[in-house]
Amino acid sequence: MKSFIALFLFVGIWSNLLADNPIEYDYELDAYYSNVSAFIDLDKDNNITDATHYTETQIYTNLIRNTFNPNIFLLEASVHPMGIAGLYFRQNHEDMYERSKIQNFNLVKALTAGFEEPYSLSFFVGRMMVFKNQKDDHIGNNRAYIGYLFTIGDYSIKDNLAHYDKWYNLEFKLKGTRDKEDRDLDWSFRVGTRIHQNTDFVNNIYIGARRSSIDYKKSVWSIVNNSAFSTMLAVSAKTFELSEAEIVLEKKWPLSWSKKVSFGLGIGYLYNSGEKYSGALKDEGIDNHQLILRPNFKW
Repeated sequence: MKSFIALFLFVGIWSNLLADNPIEYDYELDAYYSNVSAFIDLDKDNNITDATHYTETQIYTNLIRNTFNPNIFLLEASVHPMGIAGLYFRQNHEDMYERSKIQNFNLVKALTAGFEEPYSLSFFVGRMMVFKNQKDDHIGNNRAYIGYLFTIGDYSIKDNLAHYDKWYNLEFKLKGTRDKEDRDLDWSFRVGTRIHQNTDFVNNIYIGARRSSIDYKKSVWSIVNNSAFSTMLAVSAKTFELSEAEIVLEKKWPLSWSKKVSFGLGIGYLYNSGEKYSGALKDEGIDNHQLILRPNFKW
C-alpha cells in the first residue's frame, strides 16, 4: 500500500513539472469504492470536448469514434472501505463472524461480496470529454472516457480473508459520470482479463456493465429514474468455462431533506463455480451461491 501511495505522489510531482501537460486532481468518497485521481492532459491545445448538451447516445458515439485518439492520462489510487471492514471484522471478531451465519447465509459476506481486493492502483490512457457546470468552473467527476486501463494490486480477498497475490487487470473501458443540479447519471461498460501471481486464484476473462440514475425531481419511488443495475460475467482464461457471475439491482431514494443526497439499497446474486479457485483455496470449499446486500449513501 505504501509503495502505491509513493508511486502516485511521484507521478503527480513529475507531471507538474511538465508545463505543456497540466494536471488536475479529484476524489470520490464511497462506502464501497473511494479514490483519488490525477488527470494529465495529453492535448497540448487543451481541446477537450465539452459534451454538456450531448445526449447519452451522442456521448457514446463520439467516444467510440475517437477511441484511437487519446487526449488524457489518468492515475487513480482506490480503496474499498467495506472490503477492508470485512477483513478487519473477521480477523478481530472471528466468533461474531461465525455467529453472523444463518445456515448458508453470512451477513458480513453479503455486505462485502463482489469486491475482491482492499485497494488498487490504476493507469488509464484514452479519450475523455467533460460536462461543464455553468455555475461552477470545477469539472469534478463530470467526465466520460473510453480507453485502456491497467490496474495492479498485491492482495486478493476470499471469504473476508486477504491472500498475498500480486495481480493485474488489463481492461478496455467506457465509463462516465454526469452530475446535474437535478439528476445524476453513471455508467460503465468493460471487458478485460485478470492475471494472478498466486496460483490459488485462477486467471479469468470478464465482461461487465453498470448504469445508475438518480433524479431528484421525479418520484422517489420511480423505478426508471431512481435505480441502478450492475452485472458481470467471467470465464477461466485456461478452460473458458464459467467461473463467476454477478448481478445487482438497486433502488435509490432521493432524500427530501437534501438536494443532492440519496440512499440506495442493492440486492444481488453472486455465483462462483469450481473454476474460480485452485489449490488450497479450492480445497477449502466454495460458496457457489452468495446473496449480495449493498446499502449506500450518495452525496
